[in-house]
Amino acid sequence: MFSDESRFFLGDSDGHVLVRRRPGERLQPACLRPRYTGPTSGVMVWGAISYDSRSTLVVIPRTLTANLYVRLVIPFKGGVFQQDNACPHTAVVTQHALQSVNMLPWPARSPDISPIERVWDIIGRHLQRHPHSALTVPVLNDQVQQAWNSIPQTDIRHLYDTMQARLHACIQNSGGYTGY
Repeated sequence: MFSDESRFFLGDSDGHVLVRRRPGERLQPACLRPRYTGPTSGVMVWGAISYDSRSTLVVIPRTLTANLYVRLVIPFKGGVFQQDNACPHTAVVTQHALQSVNMLPWPARSPDISPIERVWDIIGRHLQRHPHSALTVPVLNDQVQQAWNSIPQTDIRHLYDTMQARLHACIQNSGGYTGY
């Protein structure tokens, strides 16, 4: 089960930066820009996907701390669990809570090989196409939940089926950006 958090924003304040580049420069470090991660109005959620199912989408009501992560997210039982190396995931309290959970080791800063990152992209595109852009956080929350629930499980299976290619691309690029 791959898990992660994501934040969806009201309006166009998602921190994306327009970068112009020439053909062949797509993954060059000089053509990549970090996103702004400061506070803006939006909804933070946690979710997990597996080949045959998905978790309930959990709304994170405030800044995600290790204690909040353990209380809201860790009641996971069974299977193999994957999470990235965000601070709330690596804190002592979280590691203690996860002692009895079968964990998939995961390299730091490797979002483009985790299939759940593509799920967040699917939700983002769904929100952009929504006929009525959310003007309030509760409406945005409802739209994100609807988008999460509307993703066909076949799409999630396809993301799992691309894992071998993702890992191969990661190795080919010496751990750099892969385009996934």
